[in-house]
Amino acid sequence: MLAAGEGLGQGHLNALATVFRVGPIRPGDLAQREFVSAPTMTRTLRDLEDRGLVTRTGNPDDRRSILVSVTAEGEHEVLRARSARADILAGLIARLDPADRAALQTALPALEHLATLGTDDPV
Repeated sequence: MLAAGEGLGQGHLNALATVFRVGPIRPGDLAQREFVSAPTMTRTLRDLEDRGLVTRTGNPDDRRSILVSVTAEGEHEVLRARSARADILAGLIARLDPADRAALQTALPALEHLATLGTDDPV
């Protein structure tokens, strides 16, 4: 069974999802958010660009740097991977007993809040 991401490694999929979520971003900032070195991010972005999932454009605010943006195909890939993960999670939740499912439902508001904390700032 292929993992969500149609052959993309987890690091590639994570970087793509971050670009999708935050919008155009400098490669160095993306590397910092993903906790990888600049050379590692350069290779990741080259791979994603070769697959048509991201594009690089000049940064209008700083002509010395570039911005990476997700393409329509990249957006599709992120949404497809999220859907696949949601299907897996739904199957696992269905296997829980009713009391555990109720506990998860009760915890959802706190988990949703937790998921949004710090999304605009790198950790």
